[in-house]
Amino acid sequence: MKLDEPKISIIMSNYNGEQFIERTIISVLNQTYADYEFIIIDDCSTDRSRSIIDSFEDSRIRKVYFDNNEHMCYAFNHAISIARGKYYARIDSDDYWQPDKLQKQMDYMEGHPECGACFTLVNVVDEMGTLLTADDTDRVKLFEVDNRSRAEWIKYFYFNGSCLCHPSVLMRKEAIEKVGVYNYSLVQIQDFELWIRIVKKYDIYVIQERLTNYRWFISGKNASAPSDTVNRRSDTEFAYVLSRYFDDLSDELFIDAFSDEFVNKEAQSHDRLQCEKALMLLRPVFCGYPGKVGGIIKLMGLIQNENTRKILREEYQITQKNIYKLTALPIFHDLAMENRLKECEEKVILYENKLKEYEHENETLREFALCADVLHHQVEDLKAQLGKRRLSNMVKGIKDKLAKK
Repeated sequence: MKLDEPKISIIMSNYNGEQFIERTIISVLNQTYADYEFIIIDDCSTDRSRSIIDSFEDSRIRKVYFDNNEHMCYAFNHAISIARGKYYARIDSDDYWQPDKLQKQMDYMEGHPECGACFTLVNVVDEMGTLLTADDTDRVKLFEVDNRSRAEWIKYFYFNGSCLCHPSVLMRKEAIEKVGVYNYSLVQIQDFELWIRIVKKYDIYVIQERLTNYRWFISGKNASAPSDTVNRRSDTEFAYVLSRYFDDLSDELFIDAFSDEFVNKEAQSHDRLQCEKALMLLRPVFCGYPGKVGGIIKLMGLIQNENTRKILREEYQITQKNIYKLTALPIFHDLAMENRLKECEEKVILYENKLKEYEHENETLREFALCADVLHHQVEDLKAQLGKRRLSNMVKGIKDKLAKK
């Protein structure tokens, strides 16, 4: 590294972030650790973002303005391609850091060369900067995480998903050069997929201090906020990532991370571990059965090999007929369709309850009608009786007058 090159390259991609970008930039410029460059990529915003960015004249800022909207991963990777730092930090244009965030991460990373990425705990805040609690959003509990060994992280990620906050990360350039940049094809889990690749080769560490302020929009404007489109895309991305989860994982690390989950607790040979990997992919995880495709494909390959075919048959009681059954089952579940089905079922219950209310009201009306009919007859009877009395009195009166004459 040249003497004039910064230690850290801070990367921020922005699209129409005029509401919060100024505070974000200020939080970066106020860092107590000052040896960095700040690469700001504006992804063809249509709001006032660029004028706000241009209002800052700090020499550490490098401004890159796209003529077309390319989305996050393209922007991140472009920044990495021009970055000069030994480390990469990431921040979104609506989040902000505590002043000593980078200093504390650098102190740790410089003393632990085996660590590929360092994260922090976070404060989750809303649009107004109000601190949110677990009662407001599950993001609060999601980011409450302790440190783990590499094997423990690998197992946790597979069964539980990500719990690391993207804008809190400080990554070693060497690690990115070894595992590769962000996956261009991913939107919802581009950070999670990168953490998986890093932890397969390096330790990761979470500083147990809230040094990152992560903004969660109560209005649901976050890119990761649930919607039909996000849910469908997430299903596809998780299937892509998790079905390949074990492909480049060494046998030793696989045993260390997953041996307590093995069907055959004694599995140690490479062929037996391949069988265990296939069966692991068929198991449900935090988001359903995303690895199912990979598990079936892996079994289809293993059944072609004489040795693994024998192992599957004799030790796991799996034959080609079991695979036939697996390939006949649905592979994906459509979460959006499930949600619509749930909404329809709830509406059916609502309408059934309304119908019961109407039926009850109709029954009451029928009872009222019967009562009214009875009352009507009673009134007619009373009228008749009253008429008879009046007629009788009238006849009596005439008789009395005639008698007097």
